[in-house]
Amino acid sequence: MPVVLRKIGDAVIVDLDGRLALGGPVDEFRLKWMEALAGGAKGIIVNLARVTMVDSSGIGTMIRCHSAVSAAGGKLKIVGANHTVREAFRVTRLDKVFEFHENEASALGVSGVSIAVAGV
Repeated sequence: MPVVLRKIGDAVIVDLDGRLALGGPVDEFRLKWMEALAGGAKGIIVNLARVTMVDSSGIGTMIRCHSAVSAAGGKLKIVGANHTVREAFRVTRLDKVFEFHENEASALGVSGVSIAVAGV
């Protein structure tokens, strides 16, 4: 699973692609969000638009990320989760814990700006 970090202001967007599942994908995601926090990110936005599936290990690392970001005084937001991915959060009742947004502009609190512009 390729994981890419993009910095926009005080926020870091973590772009994920593929399956967020046990093993390499979860490990790589964990390393990247820890890197973002160590670099001083005040907010982390996890872009799940290209994620096809999240298993219990993926959910677990999302919880750890949320806890670490909150402990650092920041906020974790999730964007672009498809129905299947969103359902994994719903059945675990974590859809009430995480803040979901339809797009990056919404998560960044920017109105009238396309995702392409926000991603520059």
